[in-house]
Amino acid sequence: MTTDWILVRRMASELERALGGARVTDVGLLDDGRMAVRFHRKTGAVTLAVDAFGTPPSLALDDAEPAVAPEPGWLRAAGAALRGTRLQAVEARRGDRVLVLTFGASSRFGVGSAFRLVLELVPRYGNAAVPRARLVVAAAKQFSPAENETRSVQVGLPYAPPPLPHGPDGATPLVPRVLAEAASASGADPVLLVAEAEAAAADDGPVHVYRDGAAIAAAHVVPLAQYAALAHATAPSLLRVLADARTSAHRAQRSDAAERRRSALLTRIAKRARATAAEVENVDVRIAASADREALRRSGDALFTHAVEIAPGTTAFVPPTDPELTIALDPDVDVKTNAQRYYARYRKATAAIPHLERRRATLEARRSALDVLAFEAERGDPTALADVEAELDALEGRRPARAAASPARPRAPLRLERPSGARIYVGRSPRENAEVTFRIARPDDLWFHARGIPGSHVVLQAPPGRTAGDEDLDAAADLAALHSKARNASRVEVDYTERKYVRKQRDAAAGLVWYTNARTRIGRPRPDDATRRPAEVDSTGA
Repeated sequence: MTTDWILVRRMASELERALGGARVTDVGLLDDGRMAVRFHRKTGAVTLAVDAFGTPPSLALDDAEPAVAPEPGWLRAAGAALRGTRLQAVEARRGDRVLVLTFGASSRFGVGSAFRLVLELVPRYGNAAVPRARLVVAAAKQFSPAENETRSVQVGLPYAPPPLPHGPDGATPLVPRVLAEAASASGADPVLLVAEAEAAAADDGPVHVYRDGAAIAAAHVVPLAQYAALAHATAPSLLRVLADARTSAHRAQRSDAAERRRSALLTRIAKRARATAAEVENVDVRIAASADREALRRSGDALFTHAVEIAPGTTAFVPPTDPELTIALDPDVDVKTNAQRYYARYRKATAAIPHLERRRATLEARRSALDVLAFEAERGDPTALADVEAELDALEGRRPARAAASPARPRAPLRLERPSGARIYVGRSPRENAEVTFRIARPDDLWFHARGIPGSHVVLQAPPGRTAGDEDLDAAADLAALHSKARNASRVEVDYTERKYVRKQRDAAAGLVWYTNARTRIGRPRPDDATRRPAEVDSTGA
């Protein structure tokens, strides 16, 4: 959604009502990069979050406190000027998207001082400046007349607001585009619609919100006829609507970024899987060729046995003791040398067999790991995708990427409490699988996994002092089936065994383990968490 000068007037009204008389306790940056002015008021502390350079620029009231992190120099100067002052007034410049917050303070000698925080909420040209009297003491962006012919903003020089945009007559404010479109769609007079909108902004009436699905497409203080086909509702606060719009937009951006990351990860996995399959085929060819090594030994034996019967210069020989064998000979060397060559080829082929078999086992383990990683990448959330990337990097021998400066808190494995007192843990990523199996599970806890297919590690901890009953076993098997690649099947074979019989495969991905002493139950995947009985509780907190 976009904002215009009428909505900025509404912002000014709401801010003065919410923050009038409040004292500034801190100025800094939030974790997401927005400017933060922290206020203390009778009803508690609140933060004015300013995104002067967003698309569109916007304001919001937030509970977050400024981050403990290095700040830009201009923000330190702004903080030094504003801390301890009280908000006296909030004004909007008619016809322009400029907000002016006036702060005042008195010294112990009764000498007053006044600062203004000027927020220029103009797309692509946003800025924030702090003038005292007429002189600028801090500014987010500074530029000279050489960079902008119409005005300059420089610390130590007088502050001049941006030139006002005017309508065709050069006197009245420009009709906002969204209101011009509304007037055109409804047949109303644009000037009268602007006057109505100004009055509505001053009266703090309802805000009309139009949604396209979950996203906020538009909002204004008057109805917008051009959005009549969208879902319409009213809200009491424009600042709250702006905060919701920003949250929705960021959620969509994160979702898009996660899907791009997922797609790139699946492409990497598929490419590595194709290369591994080609290598397996090549090894199979070599193993098949080595299977003929007995014919090489038989050829050497036959040449030594019938050496006196073979004339010099012979190119092929069929031994009478093995008529199905035709032995190719090099006519330039004697029979003994030909026999020695066949023995040498036999020894080489025999020695290669263990190496080829070990290589094939390694490649098959890699194929299984890639199959697991593809499954995890398809189902994983952004946190799980980072785990899959780390596992794929390790599988490919890459150096892991440098961690982010402030990584998100790792998600805990899914934990469910059973009516019997039993507890079930479910891993939903390679890291969670390893945590469930090798950190949370105790030696005699039961470990479940869908047989022969990628899936979650599920651990069942029996009720204290008792063994797990059939209902608990079925619930764990159902969860293992639900969180597996066969989740759309009606029945899934699920192996289970004591945790002490499970061990990690050497040099393998986190989801690959060996296990013994397994029994099998039938798991029935039930979507929408139907495996949870009414009395069960999801206590992950995720």
